[in-house]
Amino acid sequence: MIRISRRGARKIPALWSASLAVLPVLCMPSLLGFGSGFGWAQGRPFPYAQERAVAQRNALAHRRKASEPASPEVVSVVETVNEPAGGALGVALAACDKGAASSEVFVLPGPKGELKLDHCYRGRDHLVCSFNALSTEARSLIEGYGKIVEAHYPDVSNVDGVCSIKPDNLANDQQSAIEFANRFKALKAEYTVRTNCTSKIAQSLKDVTLRDMAMAPEILKSMTDAMEAEVKAISVAEGQVVDLADKINASQKALTMIRMIHRAMCLKDERVVPQNKERVSQEDKDRASQ
Repeated sequence: MIRISRRGARKIPALWSASLAVLPVLCMPSLLGFGSGFGWAQGRPFPYAQERAVAQRNALAHRRKASEPASPEVVSVVETVNEPAGGALGVALAACDKGAASSEVFVLPGPKGELKLDHCYRGRDHLVCSFNALSTEARSLIEGYGKIVEAHYPDVSNVDGVCSIKPDNLANDQQSAIEFANRFKALKAEYTVRTNCTSKIAQSLKDVTLRDMAMAPEILKSMTDAMEAEVKAISVAEGQVVDLADKINASQKALTMIRMIHRAMCLKDERVVPQNKERVSQEDKDRASQ
């Protein structure tokens, strides 16, 4: 028979309590799913281990990508092309282009065989047609917008001069100045293209060799003179338009200032007369009656 002292008896409940506290910890693996045989080692990884594996793979891929040479950037190259002229000039130049739609390359005899002229040259007919269109547009600008300069806006010297101009005239002339600037820009662009082409052709003519022609020097000189005469004719008109453009630009700047002054200082109702002017007017009448 085993005797248990009173002191030992007091310890038995405490031991049972400790055993019961340890039991859930021992059973925890079964509850988590990796009890018998540790199923996580059989292809079912622990969730945190899986996250670490994914993070490691991502880091490795990032290091590989960083070590690879950077691929060259693809640069889109767009050729700058002048916008075609609009309005009457655009219609006239389109008609010239239509009449010279052939893609023929013009050649002349050179020192080493055939000398091909620049592809910009589409025949003398096309060149003359284009220059005539430019001259017509130049005359149209001079005749249609010269009145803006004739108003002498930059020469206005006082507020009375500002207020004497009708607001509608200011608005119309400013709009006309904008229209002129757009048309002048188109004319200048087309003029530059065609005169540059003519210069290339004139330079090529210097390399032409007419071996079988007795009067070769005279013929070559006449060809060059013809090209220069055509350029000179359009250059005169272009110079006149450039001069007009400078004056209209000055007028447009003055117009902007005048409109601001007009809104700030001029009376909206022309029938309203300032008192000082009315008094002066009455004094003049009195003097005239005496």
